[in-house]
Amino acid sequence: MLTSKFSKGESCASTPQSEPVPLFGELREAEPVPWAALGPLADPIMSISTLTQAPAAIAMQSVLTVVSTVTQGLADVETLRGHVPISLFALTIAKSGERKSACDALATAAIKDVDQERERQYRLAKRVFEAELLEFQKGQRRKSNKDFEVIEGDPGDSKCDLAPEPPLVPTILISDVTIEGLHRRLETGTPSVALMTDEGGQFFGGHSMKKENALKTAAGFSKLWDGSSISKSRASSEPSVLYGKRVSLHLMLQPGMAQTVIGDPMMKDQGLLSRILIAWPDSKIGSRQITKDPSRIAEESEAKANLVAFDERIKALLKLALPIHPETRADLEPRILKLSDQARAKLEEFYNCVEHASNRGEAFEYMTGFAAKAPEMAVRIAGVQTLYADELATEITEGMMSNGIIMMEWYLSEMQRVSDTGRPNEELCAAEALRQWVVNKWAEEFIDKRTMMKNGPGHLRDGNTLDFCIKKLTEHGWLAREPGRQVINGSNSKTYWRVVRRGAVE
Repeated sequence: MLTSKFSKGESCASTPQSEPVPLFGELREAEPVPWAALGPLADPIMSISTLTQAPAAIAMQSVLTVVSTVTQGLADVETLRGHVPISLFALTIAKSGERKSACDALATAAIKDVDQERERQYRLAKRVFEAELLEFQKGQRRKSNKDFEVIEGDPGDSKCDLAPEPPLVPTILISDVTIEGLHRRLETGTPSVALMTDEGGQFFGGHSMKKENALKTAAGFSKLWDGSSISKSRASSEPSVLYGKRVSLHLMLQPGMAQTVIGDPMMKDQGLLSRILIAWPDSKIGSRQITKDPSRIAEESEAKANLVAFDERIKALLKLALPIHPETRADLEPRILKLSDQARAKLEEFYNCVEHASNRGEAFEYMTGFAAKAPEMAVRIAGVQTLYADELATEITEGMMSNGIIMMEWYLSEMQRVSDTGRPNEELCAAEALRQWVVNKWAEEFIDKRTMMKNGPGHLRDGNTLDFCIKKLTEHGWLAREPGRQVINGSNSKTYWRVVRRGAVE
């Protein structure tokens, strides 16, 4: 049962006094990917992991997002309360060298091929449109230069010619991580897209998530996940409302920023993190070897064959006509993928287990937002697997629902593992940002507050915030108060600290 599977995390092992203590708890070892629950996605995930020698969880995140992308426009899925899109949002945390980009490249190869062909057709269609628009404008000018005698009662005289409409942008993969760019793309293009990037830091650390934009961005993406309409209203342009749009998301993030993002109160309060499937796999760097062993060659040959089949299936799904509302050009009107009676019973049992584990003092006490959405996300995963296996399926079977639940148990365990590193608040996140700068960017042995204020992270150059950060770094052993005077950054200092770097460079 779920309630016995998820117990509260134990405290971290004590660290010798001579060693600095992490500001957050240590990250426990990750659980293995739930291979038996991956259903029809197991082979492509295993194949990508085999060919790249990347952690299987990274390949799983990439494949899940791709399959979500090509199925999300076909159907919504029934839940315990109404119906929802099957779109998935994923966040993969891994440092450079874990081959995140290689996994995404193999997973998205078929979509990129289709995008390339559609882009060629779009360029031709755009030229035709521009020629038609020019002819239309010429005709309008000719009409305006003539005197028309309006004959009373003739309805034809009141008709207005409509200008030709530009072709929709047909490509699926996008890299613009601003909510404005995504809104514009959905306004002018196909209604089902995916935002996939290995530069997650640009999303969380860039323009979109600056203080003045963060709430709008998080709310916009949350609405897209929910399948709600999204609106844009600006003085410089006509207001617009988008209906029937579907977006899948996969962001890849370096560990250095991950704790700050996970600990961001706004991200938690707004609810975006509660909608994201997080994976932070154990590193495989140092264990990957090139070998000519016959068994390895056979594994790679089988993996390549599996990926050919995967690419063919993705292209076949992309060729299917999307269910568009008849009075629009690009508003989706998906059918509903029902739950079988047995699948509903499974989902209700899972819901009850998660709800119990969300009580005070239970495993999910500090991640109730994510836990509350776990049953819905289990249905979404089951829906993605179902439509990948059979695009004509009308219901989610008990077996597919079991797959979705087991995978969500894995994601719950992963979120619990990450959350148990200390559930850092905003102040601890600030201290961690200063620690990373001091340990990795400041090359000297000693440092003082004046130097941290002048050269340190810009968002920490506030006296009170800096005092708190210095106090925390001192308590945890990353800074050691030194007596006497020291020349630091060209000036004499009598209040300064020695930087402790033993085993700390990241």
